Amino acid sequence: MKRNKEIVISFYSTAFFLLFLILSSCKAHKEYQEPSAKNTHGIIPLPTSVDFQEGFFTLNRNVVFSGSDSFPSATKIVTAALNLALTGGYSSKSNAAGPEIRFVSDTGIPDEGYKLVISAKGITISAGKAAGAFYASQSLRQMIWNLTLGQKQESIKLPLVSITDAPKYGWRGFHIDVARHFFTKEYIMKTIDWLALYKFNKLQIHLTDDQGWRIQIDQFPLLTEKGAWRTFNNYDSACMKKSESDSRYQIDSRFIKVVDGKTVYGGFYTKQDINEIVKHASDNFIEVIPEIDMPGHMSAAISAYPFLSCTGTAGWGTEFSYPICPCNEESMKFCYKVWDEVAALFPSSLVHIGCDEVEKGTWEASSDCQKYMSANNLSGVNAIQNNFVVLLQKYLENKGKKVIAWDDVIDGNVDKDLVLMYWRDWVGDSPVRGAKNGNSLIFTPWTLFYLSGDNSDAALKNQYEYDASSIFNSQVMTKITGFQGCVWTEDIPSEAVFEYMVYPRLQALSETEWSKGKDWSSFRMRLKTHLQYMTAMHIGYREPNLNL
Repeated sequence: MKRNKEIVISFYSTAFFLLFLILSSCKAHKEYQEPSAKNTHGIIPLPTSVDFQEGFFTLNRNVVFSGSDSFPSATKIVTAALNLALTGGYSSKSNAAGPEIRFVSDTGIPDEGYKLVISAKGITISAGKAAGAFYASQSLRQMIWNLTLGQKQESIKLPLVSITDAPKYGWRGFHIDVARHFFTKEYIMKTIDWLALYKFNKLQIHLTDDQGWRIQIDQFPLLTEKGAWRTFNNYDSACMKKSESDSRYQIDSRFIKVVDGKTVYGGFYTKQDINEIVKHASDNFIEVIPEIDMPGHMSAAISAYPFLSCTGTAGWGTEFSYPICPCNEESMKFCYKVWDEVAALFPSSLVHIGCDEVEKGTWEASSDCQKYMSANNLSGVNAIQNNFVVLLQKYLENKGKKVIAWDDVIDGNVDKDLVLMYWRDWVGDSPVRGAKNGNSLIFTPWTLFYLSGDNSDAALKNQYEYDASSIFNSQVMTKITGFQGCVWTEDIPSEAVFEYMVYPRLQALSETEWSKGKDWSSFRMRLKTHLQYMTAMHIGYREPNLNL
């Protein structure tokens, strides 16, 4: 794709305390209307309904959990927050006289929704499903941090409040490209922890591209023996040049080695690595969606197995790399066999097959493709790509998978069951054509939702305030299942640069994906303590100007 492209136990002053008492009597809708009321809970993403009452509930280390057996993951989050905030940490010894946190099962609450009530008698978390309880615990975790700011307390005074919440969208996605520059299994899992804090539920991993093949495939060992490694390219050189004045841009030495006298960069995930990533994500209610981009962006695979290309070599066309040759039966068998192994590794019912930016010149010049078009009654090379999508979609659907592709495929005749991921915001009618065709849509428009591009204050605000309904008709809006932020890593050679580009745009993105109401002024106020949290957790975020 065009990828360049504080608990405060007392308040600071009597005046602030009186202000809080006034604000705490306000109903939830006041939170959205009055700027002075917008930082009373500090939760990101903004909950649906927040109703403050007068008074406080005090937490201490003798807290008693009830009903926690129903929601162990949620209990774990709350326990960790208490251990971080309370002097001596949470005491696991039962104390009937201690403050109570109750977990209640309520089937009347939506699957990912929850109700969090802090009353004078205790804290009650109600949810219909484990995911909802988990998200409630993340909200409570944030409230505790916003009061303590990392300073351990003997007790924590929480304002009395009733929060009712549920996500706006079912798809709340984040995408990371590990092909251009590689990241360790441990760092992917760390990123998952941050996604979970902000209630994301999908992680798309871009596992292959021209610059590297990052996943073990037993049937094709050369994909990782050879395809996972490259000599330094133009992007690496640009990063090295930047590193002369900014050390964050140094190429991560863990991924550099010398082979046959040549310095190469790379790495890949073993199947065990993938299993650990998937399990950690699942424990945090995040579904991992693999992306194997084909038929284009396949130079790493072709360099390992040249027969995949119509020319028998990897190469570059007018704009993009040579694709594999769908006209060749062996190439299609390769695709199926790769997906057999990938599909078995990922429990998700969703897979992403890429299908963007296909350079078709080698197909046009191929006698095999001319015969293929004639035999299959295909008119032109664009039909070859369309036929490739149809065949691969059917194959994966027979394995119980639902297929996602970049919206480039709408330029052909696509099945309505294919999910379109809309990134080409310069092709404004792409979502319209997709919706008219009956396709579900995931929005990740390049200009604002590619987190690896412009990360200025203006970009942060514009991304936050993006409103698809002001651009697209109701037919499109009813087909949008959610949004996704994408990180492409040509210019991101390290964890430090990744964090500088991604945070706090990640927090802003979470509000687009979850919150039914958005308010830039409110977000800026709530974000302040989240920046402090990232500092405490050693996240190298870009410091935004919150006076915009």
